[in-house]
Amino acid sequence: MPQANKRSHWRHLACAAAALLLAGCSLLSLWPREFGVTYADINERLGKHFPFERNIADLVRVTLLRPRVAGAPSGSGQTTGRLVVSVDLDLRLPSLVNATERSLWGSVSVSGVPRFDTGTQSIRLSDARVDRVQVDHIPDALSAALSKTASQIVRQVMEERPIYTLTVEQTRRLGSNVRAIDIELHAERLVFRQK
Repeated sequence: MPQANKRSHWRHLACAAAALLLAGCSLLSLWPREFGVTYADINERLGKHFPFERNIADLVRVTLLRPRVAGAPSGSGQTTGRLVVSVDLDLRLPSLVNATERSLWGSVSVSGVPRFDTGTQSIRLSDARVDRVQVDHIPDALSAALSKTASQIVRQVMEERPIYTLTVEQTRRLGSNVRAIDIELHAERLVFRQK
């Protein structure tokens, strides 16, 4: 084979290899970068940050226990776009008779829209609202005030604290642009997808 034909042949091979490489890169960028996390995994990680305790005016001690995250049901396997976080409550009130405390048990459910916080690489609740408050054996005189206070604390804690923080591996799976993340709610899991 003459020298000129060899050079031409190698140029054609190099161009074909470059074209294949570019095509492969463009296909990879079209490939969806996503992963799912089950609510059980989210609950396990979130539970490590509880119990959480807060005192109110040195009179009432509110302890939040056992958070449980789920998607708000809508009926077709998908959800309404809101996460529901249910938290058990332990309200400790001072006794008016002696130096002991009285414990009241209950639960609060808060729902909110999951949003991706780029600074902490975590999922937080926004637009949080209290959907249900239930406290057992609460005295009528304290019912509204304690329910309102407990609800405000739970809503505030759920907005301030991350529901889930992405691992390094999960961030890597989403690619280089982890600032633009869609969060899709399903019946059993959250799906994170790069926009």
